[in-house]
Amino acid sequence: MSFTSTIVDSVKRYPELKIIDARQIYKEKFSEIPEQAFYQAVSRMAKAGEIERLTKGIYCRPKSGRFGKILSSEKDILEHYLGKNEKKGIIIGYRMYTMYGLTTQLSKDIQMYSNIPLEEKRQIRNVSVKKADLKFDSSTKSMIELLEVLQHHKEIEDLNYKNLRKFLSAASEHYDEKKLENILGEIGYKKSTIASLKNVLDHFDVTNTVGKYLKGTSKYDALDVKKIYETAP
Repeated sequence: MSFTSTIVDSVKRYPELKIIDARQIYKEKFSEIPEQAFYQAVSRMAKAGEIERLTKGIYCRPKSGRFGKILSSEKDILEHYLGKNEKKGIIIGYRMYTMYGLTTQLSKDIQMYSNIPLEEKRQIRNVSVKKADLKFDSSTKSMIELLEVLQHHKEIEDLNYKNLRKFLSAASEHYDEKKLENILGEIGYKKSTIASLKNVLDHFDVTNTVGKYLKGTSKYDALDVKKIYETAP
């Protein structure tokens, strides 16, 4: 079987609407084939309408619908980058804020971290994916959510302080020294965010060594947890 036939046969096995990442397929299945030959085969499939290009290097096998071709939806994209049981990634930003009732504001754009993409950043339609080589277990996800809120709390429109207090209390229970180290090694949070994390953990009497990431004499624009609790609901 020729290079082209092998590639075409493999791609055609993908279910309709499932995300097809050409670079990932090449690396995992066809690295022994000349790269140019691989991408030429993929390009010919796209021109023939066998697959549809969603963005550079990302395709899907379209589904025939009542009104024409149907391409991968937001749901299909999220399922790909979150992985089975959502163990490969995490949604952040306004979709996450609204999930916890921190705001009623909605956003069409979705932000997320995932360990699936090979690139540092990926934009597929309204989904923005940032690479983070982490194991997204429940405690790691809770800590990322906490860090994201601490980093962006000043920017969250119509922030619900009552729900913020509940969120901070619940999220602080998942603190883990080793997992924080792993997260900070992959995601570049500001020093003020880390200082805010220390303030939250100290407020809830959670033993921590977050101070090692900070300079003792420096002043940071960190979250004042006491003021959060003094703020009217």
